[in-house]
Amino acid sequence: MNSTENIPIDQSICSLYEGFVELEELVSYDNELIWKERARWIKLEEDVDECAERWGKPHVPCLTYRSLREVETNLQNGVCLLDLNRDTLPSICDAIIGEVKAQKKLEDEECLVVKTLLMTRHEHHHQHKGGKRVKNFARRLSRITPNGQRSRTHCNSHSHSPNVSEDVHSSGERYEDWHQAKTQPNPKRNVSNDSPADIAVSFSHDPVEEFVDQFEDHKEKSDLRGKLPTNSQATTVLVGAHNSLTCTVSAFVRLATGCELGNLAEVQIPIRFMFILLGPEDNGIDYHEVGRSFATLMADKLFLQSAYMAKRQQDLLDSLFSFMGDSLIIPPGDWDRNLLNQTVPILATQAKELAFRRRRGGIQSKDKPNNETIGEVIQENEVCDDPLSRTGKFCGGLIRDFKRRLPFYPSDFKDALDVHCLPTIIFVYFACLAPAITFGGLLSEKTNAWMGVSEMIFATALSGVLFGLFAGQPLIITGATGPLLVFEKSVFQLSERFEVEFLPWRAWVGIWVMVICFIIVAVEGCFLIKYFTRFTEEIFALMISIIFLYDAFNYVGHVFDMYPLNADIATYLLVPSNSTNHREGNPTEYQSTANTALLTTVLMLGTFFVAYSLRKLRHSHFFGPRARRIVSDFGVFIAIVSMVTVGWLTKGVYTQKLSVPDGFSVPSPNRNSWLINPMGEQQHISAGAIFGAFIPAVLVSILIFMEIEFTGIILDKKEHKLKKGVGYNLDLFVLGLLVGVCSVLGLPWMCATPVHTLSHFHSLTVLSTNNAPGEHPHLVQVKEQRLTNIVIHLLIGFTVLLSPVMRLIPIAVLFGVFIFLGVSSLSHIQLVERIKLLFIPASHHPVEKFVMNVKTRKMHLFTIVQVCCVCALVAMKLTVVAPAFPFFIICMIPLRKLLERFFTSVELEALDTEVEDVYDSDMDEYDSIHFPF
Repeated sequence: MNSTENIPIDQSICSLYEGFVELEELVSYDNELIWKERARWIKLEEDVDECAERWGKPHVPCLTYRSLREVETNLQNGVCLLDLNRDTLPSICDAIIGEVKAQKKLEDEECLVVKTLLMTRHEHHHQHKGGKRVKNFARRLSRITPNGQRSRTHCNSHSHSPNVSEDVHSSGERYEDWHQAKTQPNPKRNVSNDSPADIAVSFSHDPVEEFVDQFEDHKEKSDLRGKLPTNSQATTVLVGAHNSLTCTVSAFVRLATGCELGNLAEVQIPIRFMFILLGPEDNGIDYHEVGRSFATLMADKLFLQSAYMAKRQQDLLDSLFSFMGDSLIIPPGDWDRNLLNQTVPILATQAKELAFRRRRGGIQSKDKPNNETIGEVIQENEVCDDPLSRTGKFCGGLIRDFKRRLPFYPSDFKDALDVHCLPTIIFVYFACLAPAITFGGLLSEKTNAWMGVSEMIFATALSGVLFGLFAGQPLIITGATGPLLVFEKSVFQLSERFEVEFLPWRAWVGIWVMVICFIIVAVEGCFLIKYFTRFTEEIFALMISIIFLYDAFNYVGHVFDMYPLNADIATYLLVPSNSTNHREGNPTEYQSTANTALLTTVLMLGTFFVAYSLRKLRHSHFFGPRARRIVSDFGVFIAIVSMVTVGWLTKGVYTQKLSVPDGFSVPSPNRNSWLINPMGEQQHISAGAIFGAFIPAVLVSILIFMEIEFTGIILDKKEHKLKKGVGYNLDLFVLGLLVGVCSVLGLPWMCATPVHTLSHFHSLTVLSTNNAPGEHPHLVQVKEQRLTNIVIHLLIGFTVLLSPVMRLIPIAVLFGVFIFLGVSSLSHIQLVERIKLLFIPASHHPVEKFVMNVKTRKMHLFTIVQVCCVCALVAMKLTVVAPAFPFFIICMIPLRKLLERFFTSVELEALDTEVEDVYDSDMDEYDSIHFPF
C-alpha cells in the first residue's frame, strides 16, 4: 500500500544524498529480547565482531542475489509510507501497524506482538563495549522471552507468564482498546501488572534515565558524528524473527522531516527512513542478509537520492532494479583464495566502468526531464573555455591568460593569510633545498666549476620569486631538474669542442631560448603539447633515469681508480681535510685516503637507501597516515642529514666535499663579476658561434616547453578543483624571460619541477574531515595564492649564508640523491611495466587496458620499439655525438607517427593515450607523473 502526504521535501537535505545507516537485529539476551546493532554504513559497511567486541574493518559489502530479490518482494508487497507526518516512535509504530493490519488482515493480538517488538529497547555496540554490558535496567523496557513468553518481575521472586498472544487473547482486549491506553504509565507501577499495556512495553524511567544519559553523553562525544556530512540523516533497519508471528511483516517509512527518536540510532542525528522486516522463524528468509541488502541500498548515493525523491512505491522498485543492473555477481563455487585475488583487479575494472555509467546516467525518474542537452551545453562550454585553444590573434593566448589572472591578483596575496600556508612554506623549502644543493654540486663537477652551488641557489631564488610574482599559475615551483643538468653538460661539451668561451656562448643559447619561447607564445603554439605523447615522454624519462644511474656509479668507479683499495696502508696519501680538490684547501688537518672509496660507496648507497626507504614508509602501516606522509616528504632531506652526520663522524677518512664560497662571492677564478658579456670575456664570439647557439637553444626550448606545459596540465586536472584558472602561455613567457636573465647573469637555467609542484599543491589542499570509516579524504579546496612560492624561494636565497654547513656535504651524498631520483623516475611508468611483461607468461599478465585491448605480440612489439629507442639514445649519449642527443629525442615524434601504420587507433589509445589512473593511496608525487624530473 502506498500512502503519500503532500509535504514538501527538504531540498537542503536531498542535495546531500549521504547519511548513516544502522542495521539492528532482534536477539535474545538474559531472557529478554532486544534490538542489537549488527552493522552500520557510512558508504562502506562495518560489522560488529562479537568475539573481539569491536568494529570490523570498513569494506565494500557483498550481497547475495536472493537477498536482493527478497528486498524487491518486500518493497513490492509490503507497507510503504512516504512523508509520514509523525515525530515519535509510538505514533510511527501506530501508523505502521494500522497499515499492516489493513493490508495483511492481522488479528489484534498479532498486531500487539508487532507493536511490542517495535517498542523493544535498542542496544548499540558501544553500550556493550569491553564485555561490560550496562545492567542498570532493574525493570526492562520489554519482558518478552525468546519463545514468546512474558516475564513478571517482583521484588524477591520471578514468575513466568503464558505466551504473549495467549495472554492478550485471554484478556479479551482488542488492539484498538490497547492503542488508546495511556502511553506514559506511572513509573512506580510494578511490571507484574496483568494489563496488556504492560505486556507491550513497560516505561520504567527510574533506572532507564541513567542509561539514556550515558548514551546521550556518548553520542555527543563520539567522533562518528564528525564523519557525517552536515545535515545528514539516518536510516534504521530493523529485522528479526519471532514465533508469535504467522506471516512476514515489512514496511518502508520515509518521515516527512527528520526526527530525534531517542535511542533508535547510534548517532544523534535525525532519523528520516525506517525499514522493518519481521516474520516467523521458519519461513526460509535470512533476515540478516535481507537487512544487510536493504541497508546497503540506503548507503548507496543514487538509491538514497531516489528514496528522498520517490513519489510512489514503484519509484523505489525502479531504483532497486537499476542498482541490481549495475551490480556484479560472482558465480557460486569453492574458489581458491589466490584465484580470488587474481579476480579482484577484474572486479575493480568492471566496477569502475559500471560506476562511471551510473554517474553519467544516474537514476532517471519518469517525471524528470532529460538532461542530455544540458550535458551537451556544459561540454560545449568546457571546450570553448579550453586554455590551450587558439584565438587566431597575435599573442591572443597570452592576453587571454593575463586577463584571466589579473582579477585574482589581489586575492593571490589575501588568500595566503591562512594556517595552511606556514607549514607549506617550511616543507617545500626543505624539499626544494636538497635538490638545489645536489644539482649545484653536480653542476660544478660537470662544468669544471664555472657554475656551482652558489649560482644554483641564487638562480633558484631569483627565478622562483619572479615566477611567483608574474606567472599565470603561481602554484608551479621552478628549479633545476635532471634533464636540464644533462643539457648544461651538453652545452659545456659543445663549447669545449668548438673552442668558444663557455659562459658567453651559453648566454647566447639562453637568449635564443628566450626568443623561441616568445615566438611560441606569440603564435599560440602551446597547443603543440598534444603532439608529445606518452610514447616520447616515457622514452625520455627512462633515458634520463639510466643517465642518472650511470653518472652515479661512474663517479664511484672514478673514486676507486683514484683511491684503489690496497693492503699497504702506508702507501696512502694524506690530503687536506677541507679541500674539494688537490689544488685548494688550507692543510690544517690531514686525512687518510685508505678507505675513501669504501666510505664514498657507503655514503652514496646509504643516501639512496634512506631516502627510498622513507619514501616507501608512506605505504606501510607504521605510525599514523599524517606522520608517515611528513617523514616520507622529508625523506631526501633526512637522508642527506643522516649521511652528512656519518661522514662527519668518520672525519679521519677523506671524502670529496662541496666547494661553496662565502655569501654571493663569485666562485670561479675566471669570472670577475656576475654579469656575463655575451660578446666574449677573453675572446670575441664570432657571428657563426652566435647563430650556431640557435641549434642547442631549440632543444633546450623544447625541454622547457614540455616541462612547464605538462606541469600545468597536471595541476589543471578537473579533480584538483582550481578556481582561478591556469596560464599556459603566460607561464611559458615568464619562464623564457627568466632563462634569458639567468643566461646573462651566468646562472643555471630553471624550469618547472613536477615533483615539487605536486608537493606544493598537496600541501595547500584542504581535505574533507567528515570521511566515512575506510574512505579516503577528498579534496575540498586548494589555497591558490602566490605568497608561499615567493617566500619559499626567498628562504632558499638566504640559504647561501649557510655555506660553512654546506661544505660538510660529501659529493657522494649528492650522487646518492641522483640514484634516488633515477629509481623514483621509473615509478608508475607504463614502459617499465611492459618491459617486465616481456619475461612474464601471458596467463599472469595484469588486468590493464594496454594488456586487455592489445594483442600480446603487438604489445611486445611496441615495447621493443621503445626499448630500442632508449638504447640508441643512451649509447648516443656515451659517444662523441652526445651533445646532439636532444635532436634525436625530437625524432621520436615522427617515429610515433609512423607507428600508426602498424597499430590500430584502439591499440594506440590503449598503449599511448593519457588515461585517468584509478586513485590509489599508495601513489605519491613520483608515481603521479611519467616524465623526467
